[in-house]
Amino acid sequence: MKKKYLIWALIDDRTGNKNQILGVLKELNIPYKIKNIRYNFFANFPNFIIQLLGGNIHVKNFKKNYLPPFPKLILSCGRRTFPLADKLKNKIRPTPHSIHLMYPKYSLNIKYTDIIFTPKHDNIINKINLIKTFGTPNQINYSLKKSKKTELSRPIVSILIGGDHGRYIMKTDTIKKIIDLASLRMNGKGSILISTSRRTSSNIISYLNYVLEKNKLIKNIYYPKISQKKNPLNQILSFADEIIVTGDSMSMVSESCAFKKPVRIFFNKDICAPKHINFCKDLIIEGYAFPFETLLKKCHKIKVLRTTKYISKEIKKILKYEKNK
Repeated sequence: MKKKYLIWALIDDRTGNKNQILGVLKELNIPYKIKNIRYNFFANFPNFIIQLLGGNIHVKNFKKNYLPPFPKLILSCGRRTFPLADKLKNKIRPTPHSIHLMYPKYSLNIKYTDIIFTPKHDNIINKINLIKTFGTPNQINYSLKKSKKTELSRPIVSILIGGDHGRYIMKTDTIKKIIDLASLRMNGKGSILISTSRRTSSNIISYLNYVLEKNKLIKNIYYPKISQKKNPLNQILSFADEIIVTGDSMSMVSESCAFKKPVRIFFNKDICAPKHINFCKDLIIEGYAFPFETLLKKCHKIKVLRTTKYISKEIKKILKYEKNK
């Protein structure tokens, strides 16, 4: 593998951005260097102001991260890393390629980025360098292993629960409806595994702890917001015979659909923005997922969502990369 292929990956403190970047890096399998970006209060300013002020005024550790060897590609994700990626592209010689994940609104010099990947549901106006994807990249494909034997009784239903965002609030009634239907369809047999997100409120966590004591089908609940244990999401999904996911979390939905298993999406206008609802409907229409109400009904055909693999292939086209050549 040629050493000249080096990627600088700009990773900040947003977990979602980090997971997207790491997922793409692992799929690319090209040498890379993680650049951990730390921000100051200027990071709250709109991107165009940050860029007019130099492009790196919002970064605490710019000098520490501007050291050779310099990359052939800069990979960034989210709003706040875009000004820095643009700054580095103009500063480094020879000029590296630049790939960005998630459209950076209110930014300058967008047209000079080689490719910007953004989900279709964001409804961004078409541009020459814009590629719209179905879902978001993630790491779940790369740690995927065949399910080992388990003592859990089947069927195993795994439930992924999102949380509050903006004016959309996840209520205990919603969680009760999901768990009640799963328990009813399972008819007292099988196992339920649950994972929440970092956005899940303390009220929902308290309710789940209460239900855990009452419902014998629930075998384990993982809270990434408060747990110190390693995230068992891969096991929760790989063991599952059925997956239920709330439609407010695009990352959870994309991760679930990366498995060749029936994915039932629970979504409505109370917990999902219009763009999230459109995304969930599109997944169902295209056969990647199914309505929540169809839980445990036989699926004749299941499509697997491979967003990360698709993005990787497009990046390699830009690099004209050939492994071991």
